[in-house]
Amino acid sequence: WSSATLKSYFASCLSGEVTEEEKNLSRTLMKYWANFARNGNPNGEGLAEWPSYNLDEEYLQINLNQKKARKLKEKKVDFWKKVMFDKTHNKRVENKKVNSEL
Repeated sequence: WSSATLKSYFASCLSGEVTEEEKNLSRTLMKYWANFARNGNPNGEGLAEWPSYNLDEEYLQINLNQKKARKLKEKKVDFWKKVMFDKTHNKRVENKKVNSEL
C-alpha cells in the first residue's frame, strides 16, 4: 500500500461513527506503520512490542488492546494433523484388510 492509501484508509476510519476505542486502535496502528516506514521497526514508545519473525512463532495480537502472543494457528494445525493421521491410519488398516483377503 502507498502512504497516501494508508493515510486515506485510516483517516476514513476516524471520520465515521466509531467508538473512542476504535479511534485509539486506528491511531495505534498508524503509529506502528509510521515507525516501520521511518526506521524499519514498528515498535516505539508506548506501544506493545511487535516481535520480529522468529522460530517461537511470536506475533502481535491486534485488537482494541494489543499484546504479544505465540503460535497463532497451533490449534488448527493440531486439528488437521489429527484428521490427517486418522485418515491415513484408517486407509492403511483398510489396505491391510484388502491385501489379507487377496
